[in-house]
Amino acid sequence: MVISAGIILIAGGLCACAPLFKRISQALGRALSILGFLLGIVVLIVAVDYALSLGFLSGEISASVASTTSPYLKYFLPAMILLGILLISRPIRNVRWASLISLALGLLIAYFLRTFLPSLFTSTTVLVVVFLIATLAIYTLLRFVEDLFEFIGSVLAFPPIAIAIGLVNIYFGILFFTI
Repeated sequence: MVISAGIILIAGGLCACAPLFKRISQALGRALSILGFLLGIVVLIVAVDYALSLGFLSGEISASVASTTSPYLKYFLPAMILLGILLISRPIRNVRWASLISLALGLLIAYFLRTFLPSLFTSTTVLVVVFLIATLAIYTLLRFVEDLFEFIGSVLAFPPIAIAIGLVNIYFGILFFTI
């Protein structure tokens, strides 16, 4: 395996415990949040790889979980997924990406309609109406997803919950090293 699950879980758990380190140093808390974002992407990629049994990055995890005598290690995947969501959602929770994506997709839709169907969309007014309808429809869908993601992120970023998730993942990381 290219990536050790124990190292990922321990490092991610330490980054999830950033509220503890924020009291010591504000810069350390920010650094752990930035490192945690990058680590959260890796955690989710490994979790998806393991959950779908792809075996690209998680072959050793499957062997470790199958050969373990610990009754708790088989429950590491939900904790790993929560860790990944927590680490990714912490720094980008307040970014309004739905409006940016819907604006870009609305422009692309208007452009492609103008390019591929020039005989139907010769009028600028029709293209503006298509742009507005597409942008509003996409924004409505993405805003719901953004609100849902913000709610989940704020619940997981609550310091006692974040610290508990971090400590559980550190525990699972240590269990991987004992196997």
